[in-house]
Amino acid sequence: MDLLSRTDHRKIAALARDMYSSGSVKAISERLVQGLDDLIGGTSVLVGGNQAKTKALQIMAENGGSEFRRLLHEATTFSHEHPGIRYHYVHRGRAVTVSDLLPLRQWKKTRLYNEFFVELGMQEQLGGSFPSAFPDLMGAIVSRTRRTFTRRDRLLLDVVRFHASEAFQTAQWKAPNGSAALAVDALEPVAGASVVVLDSTGELQFCSERAQGWLQSFFAEERPFQGGLPLTIHRWVRQELAAFQSDALSVRPPQPLAIRHGEKRLCLRLSNARGGLACLVFLRVEDPVGELAKLRALGLGPRATEVLYWVMQGKTNEEIAIILQVSPRTVEKHLEHILVQLGVENRTAAALAAAAVSSRSGRPDDLRDGHIIEASRAQSPLVTASLGPHST
Repeated sequence: MDLLSRTDHRKIAALARDMYSSGSVKAISERLVQGLDDLIGGTSVLVGGNQAKTKALQIMAENGGSEFRRLLHEATTFSHEHPGIRYHYVHRGRAVTVSDLLPLRQWKKTRLYNEFFVELGMQEQLGGSFPSAFPDLMGAIVSRTRRTFTRRDRLLLDVVRFHASEAFQTAQWKAPNGSAALAVDALEPVAGASVVVLDSTGELQFCSERAQGWLQSFFAEERPFQGGLPLTIHRWVRQELAAFQSDALSVRPPQPLAIRHGEKRLCLRLSNARGGLACLVFLRVEDPVGELAKLRALGLGPRATEVLYWVMQGKTNEEIAIILQVSPRTVEKHLEHILVQLGVENRTAAALAAAAVSSRSGRPDDLRDGHIIEASRAQSPLVTASLGPHST
C-alpha cells in the first residue's frame, strides 16, 4: 500500500463513509463517480451493470457529458465486444485495462471501439467489477485519451470496488423508520438474513425472533447476554464503529464476524451508521456440508463442487483460491470445467443453476444449543487486492 499517499487514504476513507451512508444505488453510484474522478481522473467515469440474461448495459451514473450520453446507444448495442465485460463475467476480478486483455490492433477492429470510443477520443479504459451478491455484473470504468494508467490507479480502484460492493449490498437496508418490528419484518425477506437493530452507538434497539434463536444457539457459552447481545458481538460492533470513523476504511472494508457451530457458520455483517441513523446487523447461517451435498447432484467432481459452492457465495477466484489453498489458475480451470458441464456461459449463470438445485431441498434453520467452536473475523478480500494488480 506504499503506492498510496496519506491524502489517498483520507480520500478513500471519506468516499467509503459517504457510500455506506447513502440510501440508494443511484446515490452510491453518483458518489462513486465523483470519488473515482477525484482519485484517478480521466476523460470520463462510468458506473454500470450488464444484465446476465439480456446482455443489456445499464448505466447507474456517469460524468462523460452530453456527447458521451448521445453515443451511449452505440456502447450498449456493442457492449458484448468489450473484453473487460467478458473478463469480469468469468473472473469478477481486480482492476484491469483493455490493453491487459486484448492487443490494441484487435481492439481497434471492433465496432464498439470505432463507433463509440474513437468518437470520444478514448484510447484506454481501466475497469473493475464489484465482488457483490448481485446476480448481474456491476462495475466501474475510468476512460482516458492515452494509455497512462499506473499501478497506483489500479490499486485505488481495487480498494474502492470492495467498498462499493459492500455499500450496494446494504443500500436498501437503511435504518427503519417507525416501528422497528414492522420494518424488520419487511426487511428480512429482502435482505435474505435475520436482522438486529442497534442505535448509532451500538446499543440494542430490536432483535427479530429468528435472530434471537440464532444468537442463543451460536453463543450458548455467553448467556445470559448483557444488554441483549453476546459480549463477542458487542466488542466487534465497537471495533467496527471505531474503524468507520477513522481512515482505516482506506485499507479494508467493514469486517464481517464469523462464528462456527459444528459444521454450520453464523456470518454477521454491520451496515453503516452516521448521524442519527441506526446500525443494522445482518445474520446469515451457512451450512457448507449440507449445501455441498445438494450440489453433488450436478455431477461435478469434489473440488469443482467446492469451487461452485464458493462462486454461489459471491467469492472471486482469488478468494476461492485462498479458501481452498490452491492457485487462482487451478480455480479458473475448475470454473471452465463447471461452465462446460452445466452448459452455461458465465459464473453468474452457474451460480443461478447451483442455487436452483440448492433451493429444492430448502435451507435448514433448526439449530440446537451447543458450544462456540470457533469465532474469527472473516479474512477481508482486500488483503489480496492490496498486494497490487499482478500479485497472486
